Amino acid sequence: MSSSIILYYISQRHRIEQRNSLRILRRSLRDHHNPFEIATEESFFELYRMPKHLCLELIEELKPFLPKSRRVHAIPCHLIVLSSLRFFATGSFQRSVGQDNLSALSQTSVSRCVTMVAKALNNISHNYIIFPKQEDFPGLKIKFMEKYQFPGIIGVIDGTHIKISAPRREIEHIYYCRKGGHSKNVMIICDSNYIILAANARFGGTAHDSYVWRSSQACRRLEDLYTGGERNYWLLGDSGYPLQPWLMTPILSTCNTSEERYNIAHKSTRALVERCIGILKSRFRCLSKERTLYYSPPKAGLIINACLVLHNFLVRKKIPHPEIISEEMNDNGEQTNATADISCRNISSIAKRQRSEIVENVFAQ
Repeated sequence: MSSSIILYYISQRHRIEQRNSLRILRRSLRDHHNPFEIATEESFFELYRMPKHLCLELIEELKPFLPKSRRVHAIPCHLIVLSSLRFFATGSFQRSVGQDNLSALSQTSVSRCVTMVAKALNNISHNYIIFPKQEDFPGLKIKFMEKYQFPGIIGVIDGTHIKISAPRREIEHIYYCRKGGHSKNVMIICDSNYIILAANARFGGTAHDSYVWRSSQACRRLEDLYTGGERNYWLLGDSGYPLQPWLMTPILSTCNTSEERYNIAHKSTRALVERCIGILKSRFRCLSKERTLYYSPPKAGLIINACLVLHNFLVRKKIPHPEIISEEMNDNGEQTNATADISCRNISSIAKRQRSEIVENVFAQ
């Protein structure tokens, strides 16, 4: 056997021994470092975006949906969740998250943890992202009227782009964003308390806001309710959305002060969803402009949905909102929507009459 082959086997053996010793060290650190015991309440909140008691509550809720391992040295359930929360909160590279002295995990372990927790959060999403039922509409309208003096609103809608890495070449064009790079165009509907009522993270950055909206279950649900006779309720959206009897948009060319008042009230109310998106991205930095989700589009969608669930979890527990970073506001811009088919034009004419009635009845004084 040549000397080069012998040296190769020696180096390989040395590399394996180093890897095994590092694995033992990480296990030792995991066994002796419990973030719940070591970290103060303030530092814990800063690291994981929630207080300890809520984190324990979340872990218990996710346990049934996390894979069970019989390995002696399996990663503890609480560390699986905490390392994932740390990634969602910071958007740092997985290796950096794993090398945190409170985690002590390899990059591949952090990747598995993020996938497991994202899937678990998606499994419980129906408990946290709930589109209102018909009997809930009056209460939602009252809250919006009290806060913004705009009648009939049950929610506000907007889209936001979340950057992802370039997918494989045959589908790359679907995710190319008009601002450059690749992204997912995520539709978000929220109520007056920043609770997300519906979301859609299936589409790539090429998709127009109006297309994402028309493809959503929320759109079909509202259309069915309108057809069934449930009227005088609507969402508010910007000019990138189609004007529909259940979706009020701004008046592009105002003719009088009443229409100008309508636009002013519309804009100030619609800013609510922009603040909601700003809160979401400030709290979970993996979704922010400065970060990129280096995953396939389906896995990136799982992570986005997971963060939406966590957002609602924290809002419902009345956790204070983080300071919104200015560049996270209005990151999607407004796109003018062009509608060509005749059926949509008919719907639009009905919606225009309805919008004119709102202007005359509410904003003409």
